[in-house]
Amino acid sequence: MLSFHFSRLFHQIMGNTPAQYLLQCRITLAKHLLVSTALTVKQIALETGFHQSSYFIKRFREQTGITPEQFRQLRRMG
Repeated sequence: MLSFHFSRLFHQIMGNTPAQYLLQCRITLAKHLLVSTALTVKQIALETGFHQSSYFIKRFREQTGITPEQFRQLRRMG
């Protein structure tokens, strides 16, 4: 009951569920690591809390519309 109340209150205040917010934070950190380090996509997946790089790539693409490697290339070029 308490977790439902927290989730509902969190959603009202933040506009996202706690899980959505956490995912956005992890993707934001991944973006930073992609452009500021030479870590591999697999290493970045692990650093940001994803246990499988394939799942990380899938979620990253859902959030951004491109793969992590494409994001890295675009940001380094521009």
